[in-house]
Amino acid sequence: MRGPAPVSPPVPPANVLPAHVLPVRVYYEDTDAGGIVYHANYLRFMERGRTEMLRVVGHDLAAQRQAQGINWTVSRLAIRYLKPARLDEALEVVTQVAALRGASVDLVQQVRRADGGGTGALLSDATLTLACMGADGRPVRLPADVRAALAVAPARGGA
Repeated sequence: MRGPAPVSPPVPPANVLPAHVLPVRVYYEDTDAGGIVYHANYLRFMERGRTEMLRVVGHDLAAQRQAQGINWTVSRLAIRYLKPARLDEALEVVTQVAALRGASVDLVQQVRRADGGGTGALLSDATLTLACMGADGRPVRLPADVRAALAVAPARGGA
C-alpha cells in the first residue's frame, strides 16, 4: 500500500498575497521523550502561522469574532511529516493563500528549519481549507475587507 500523495503547493493567482513567515522555537513541551517534536504539535505551529498571517493583514481573530460574529474553522486538512524537528531548533512556519473562495480560504503551510527566509529544509507540509462561519455555525461569505487584505497583504510578518 502506498502512502498519501505528496502535498503539492498550488501556484497562487497573481492577486493573492505572498507567503507569510513566522519564526517558531521548539520547546521541551513540544517534544516527546526522545526530544523530537510530537506530530500533533506541527498543527499547533501551523495554527499560529495562520493566526499571525491574519493579524499582519489587520484581522485580529478575537476582535473579528466580537465585532462581526465570525469564526474560522478548519474544514479540510492533509499533512505530511517529512523530517523531524528537535528540541531547541529554530523553525519557520510558511503560510500562503492558494485560493480565495466564497466562504473559505485554501492555504498551503510548511514547517521548515529556519534560514531567515522561509526556504530552509522542509520538515512538514499541509494543505487546508479555512471556512468562515457565522455565530450560528453556518458558513458565511468572506467579509470584503478580509478578502481584500488576503489578496494584497505584505510578504512577511512575525509574532
